[in-house]
Amino acid sequence: MKIKFSQLALLLFAIITLAGCQEQENDPINPLTAHAGEETAGFVGYSTILDGSLSANSTGKPFTYKWEVTSRPTGATVTIEGQEEVLAKFYGSLPGEYTVKLTISYLTWQDTDTVILTLTADAEPSLLAVAGEDRFQEIGGAMALNGSASVLNGASVQILWENVSKPENSTVTIQNPSLLETSFNPSIAGEYLFKLSLTSGVLKSQDLVKITVLEGGSNQGPIIINADILQDRTLTNVFVTESDKLDYLVTKDVAVRGAKLTIEPGVRIGFEEGTGLTIAENGSMKAYTLLVDTSPIVFQGKEAQKGYWDGIQILSQNPAEYISGIVIRDAGKLGYGLKVGSGSKLYLTLSQIEKNAGVGILFEIGSMITEFKSNKIKENTAAPMRIPARLMEHIFWDSVIEGGAIQITEGKILSGLENFWPNYAVGYDIIEDLVIYNGSSLVLTVGTKLNMGNDKAIRVISGSVLRILGEANNPVIIEGKNKSKGAWRGIFIENSQMRVSSIGFAEIRHAGSTAIAGQSAATIKLGNGGRLKLFKTTLDEGKGIGLEAAASTMILEMADNTIKNHLSYPISVTAQMVEHLDYLTRFENNGVNEVAVDGFNALAKDGGEIIWKGFAERIPYVVKGLGKDLRIQSGMRIKAGVVIKMQDGSSIDVQDANGRLAYLNIEGAAGNPVIIQGVNDTAGSWYGITYSTNHAQNVINQAIIRNAGKTMSNNFSAAITVDNVPQGSLLLQNTQIIKSGQHGVAITRQFSDFLRTSNLTFESIPGQEIFVWQ
Repeated sequence: MKIKFSQLALLLFAIITLAGCQEQENDPINPLTAHAGEETAGFVGYSTILDGSLSANSTGKPFTYKWEVTSRPTGATVTIEGQEEVLAKFYGSLPGEYTVKLTISYLTWQDTDTVILTLTADAEPSLLAVAGEDRFQEIGGAMALNGSASVLNGASVQILWENVSKPENSTVTIQNPSLLETSFNPSIAGEYLFKLSLTSGVLKSQDLVKITVLEGGSNQGPIIINADILQDRTLTNVFVTESDKLDYLVTKDVAVRGAKLTIEPGVRIGFEEGTGLTIAENGSMKAYTLLVDTSPIVFQGKEAQKGYWDGIQILSQNPAEYISGIVIRDAGKLGYGLKVGSGSKLYLTLSQIEKNAGVGILFEIGSMITEFKSNKIKENTAAPMRIPARLMEHIFWDSVIEGGAIQITEGKILSGLENFWPNYAVGYDIIEDLVIYNGSSLVLTVGTKLNMGNDKAIRVISGSVLRILGEANNPVIIEGKNKSKGAWRGIFIENSQMRVSSIGFAEIRHAGSTAIAGQSAATIKLGNGGRLKLFKTTLDEGKGIGLEAAASTMILEMADNTIKNHLSYPISVTAQMVEHLDYLTRFENNGVNEVAVDGFNALAKDGGEIIWKGFAERIPYVVKGLGKDLRIQSGMRIKAGVVIKMQDGSSIDVQDANGRLAYLNIEGAAGNPVIIQGVNDTAGSWYGITYSTNHAQNVINQAIIRNAGKTMSNNFSAAITVDNVPQGSLLLQNTQIIKSGQHGVAITRQFSDFLRTSNLTFESIPGQEIFVWQ
C-alpha cells in the first residue's frame, strides 16, 4: 500500500503536536539550573551555610536538593545538617578546602553545581553568626530572633535577618532585621526558617534557625536529643510560659565531643531511664543563670525517681565553663548525680544537686575545682559528695550540704598551704589515710566531725601541722565510723621541722586498731621530731595507748586533758618527756592505770632542772620499755605526790656526765610523800638509788622507798647507796625504807660524813638499817 506525501506530513505533524503537549523524559531541554552558592570561608568547629536558593526550575515546579562532599583535606571528617534542604549547615574537622556538590532533581532531570568552602582553624573567630537553637513555640504574639551569641569583633558589621522559608499562605514581618536581637510575628502555625548574615568587609558569616510555630493548646512534646553533639549547640527555653514542662528529652546516651554545649536560663532537660550526658575530654558545657528561683536550668529524669537516669559526667580537659543555677535530680543509676573526671575543672555556683541515688557529686582523683560557692547538696542516698582531701579547701563555707557525711578520698594534702575544712554539720567520712605533708596545714574548727574509716590514720609529717580548735560546748570530734574501740589507727605526728601541731577542745575516740609506727597502737603518737600542743581534749575509747611520745627530739605541751577508757596505758613517753606531762590530766577507767616511762636515754638538761610533777590523781609512772633504768645526768627534782614503779632488776643512778653536774632532789611533803617502789610488792625486786655526785641538792625528804636493795652474790645491796667512786652525798630525812632485799642505806666509812640523816623509819629490813662499809 502506498502513502501519499500529504498524508505522511499530516501524520508527522500530529506526532510532534502530541509530544509538545506532554513532558517527555528524553526531552533535550533540561528546565533545571543548579546553583551551589558563592565560594565561602568558614571556621573549623563552626557551621558554614550551604545556600542553594538561587537554583531554579523553569517549569515553576518544586524540585529536590542533595548536598554531598566530593573532596576534602586528607583525614577530615564532615557533617552536613539538612543534606536535602535548600539551605544546609556544613561542618569540617580540619582546615583546608572542601568541594561540595549540589544536585537538584525534577522528574528524571538533574543538574549539578559545586562550591568550594575554605575552613580555617581560628580558635576565636573574629566574625561568627549564631542564630540560636531550633525550637518549638506556640503561636501568640511576637517571637524572638536572638543572635546575641554571635561574635562581632570587627568594626562596622552589617547584620541581616532573612526569612528563607515559611508555611504556604503565611506572612512574615521581621521587626528590625538589622539588629542581633529582634522578633517576628507569624501569621499561622508551621515551620519558619531564618538566616542570620553578618558581613564585615570581605568577611561574611551566616547561620540558620528553624522555629516551628505550633497551634495554641497543641501540647507539643519536648525536642528530642538522641545523638552526640559534635558542633557548638545552644539549648534555648522552648516552653517559656510552662516552666515545669520539659524543653528537651534525651532518649539515649549523649556526649558533647569537640564542641561547646550552651544551655540558656529556664531550660528543662529530661532523661529517659538509663541515659546520661557526658562532656568529653575535648568538649565543654556552659549552663549559666543567676535567676535560680525563676529560671533555673534543670536536668531531671523523665520520671521523678532517684536513680532513674545515669547522671552527668564532666571529663573536659578544657578550661572550666561557668555552671551556675543548675539543678540535677533523679540521677544516680551509675552511682552519682554529677561526676568530675581526672584533669577536669569544675566551676559550680548557686546550684542544687539533690534527690539522686548514690553520691551527689563525685570528684575523681586528679579532678580540680575552679569555684564552688552557694550550692545545695542534699537528699542523695549515699553521700552528698565524694571528694579528694586536697579539694576540700575549695569548697566555700556558704554551701548547704545535707544528707550524710562528706566522703573524703585520696587523703593526700600536699599543697604546702593552709587547708581549712568548713565545719558542716554532716561531718566527714575519711575513707583513705589522711596524710598531711610537704609543709601543708589542715585546720579543723568548731563543731567539725571526722568519721575515720576502718584501720585508717591521720599522718602529719614532713614539716606539716594539724590545727584543731573547737570550743568547750562545741568540740571538734574525730572518731571511728564504726563506733567501737580500735576502729581506726589514730593520729601520727612526725618530723614537724620546728612547726607545732595543736589540738584543743577536741574529742578523739575509737583509735588504736594497729600501730601507726613502732610496736604499739595509740590514739595520738609522736614520732621523731614530732611537736604537739594538746589542751582541753579528751582521748577516749582507744584500743591501745592514749598518748605515746616514745621517739626522739619531740616537743610536747599539755594542759587540762582527759584520757579514759583505753585498754592499755593512758600515756607512754620517754623519760625526757615526763616533765612535759600535765599535773591536771584526768585519767578514767583505763586498762593499765599507769603512765609508762622508757628510760632508754639518760635524763640530762642544760640550763635548768628536770621536774617530774606527777598527777593530781596520783597515777604512777612505771619505768619500762627499752630502758628500765633511770640515769640522771643533770639536775632533777621529783615533786610531792609522785609515784614511780621500777621494774625487777632496775636502778636509779645519779651521776655527772658530759660536763653537767647531776643531782636528784626528792621533794615530798607531809601526808603527800614521793613513793618509789617495785612493780611487784616483793622485797629486793629492784636495785635501788645510787648517788654518785657530791651536790648540795642531793636530798630525799618525805619519801617512801619500797622493794629496793636487790641482793648481789659478790657485793652488798641497799635501797639507797651513797657511792664513793665517784664521791656521792645525800641529805636523807623524814623517809621510810620498806622491804629492802638487804640493807636500808649504805655508805663507805671513810666518807660517812657525806650522809646526813634524820627521822628515818625502816620496815622489813633483813640487813642493817644504815650499813657502813670499809
